[in-house]
Amino acid sequence: MELAAQRFIVRQGTIGWMVYDRERKGPALLRNGDWAEKLSREEAERIKGLLANQVS
Repeated sequence: MELAAQRFIVRQGTIGWMVYDRERKGPALLRNGDWAEKLSREEAERIKGLLANQVS
């Protein structure tokens, strides 16, 4: 999971927080097609954990 944990980071966006995907070089793309952006910090941290578990 260490590589997946390095792939996704939580960072502050223009509006709210986002989960940044270092591989895509932009906001992470969720399964439902939404971008992981304009979130609260808590939501972003939770989504980061979910994405890291899916990739590993």
